[in-house]
Amino acid sequence: MADSTPPFPHRLHDHQVCIDASMDRAEAACLDRSERFTENRRAVLKLLLTGHRPLGAYEILERFDWKKRRPAPAQIYRALAFLESIGLIHRIASRNAYLACSRPGSHLGTVFLVCEQCEMVAELEGTQMQTAINTLAEQSGFEPHTQVIEVTGLCPECTGTPAPDRAET
Repeated sequence: MADSTPPFPHRLHDHQVCIDASMDRAEAACLDRSERFTENRRAVLKLLLTGHRPLGAYEILERFDWKKRRPAPAQIYRALAFLESIGLIHRIASRNAYLACSRPGSHLGTVFLVCEQCEMVAELEGTQMQTAINTLAEQSGFEPHTQVIEVTGLCPECTGTPAPDRAET
């Protein structure tokens, strides 16, 4: 891991800091690309930022504030596609769900640690894993476009074991 941020945040951390930082990143990413950060895109991202857990499209659809309008799944899917295309969210294939990105920048070599009990997800940079995959791909003449690995198990809080780089608070 490149920094000292714990992969699984303490459940009692100040989550508003995560939300504010991600919304600022989203604003900047849209501005850089001359894209609009529409009300729907903003609302979908905010729903994904409510926790460090992935949400399925139908969960988002149910929680979305339609402001007395008829629910439109296509709006949710368009917002998800846009947010994923600019690197603000990830699709967690094993859960058929989406997760707000906690690591802006390159998403090659991303490793997701998915807790089977609480459904918390840690997003890590798997540089060594990326190197190994690139080597294998090169040896076989394959050109990788994405490198995402999902590992399921139990997070430190669900096992009752403190994370090595997280002080107890």
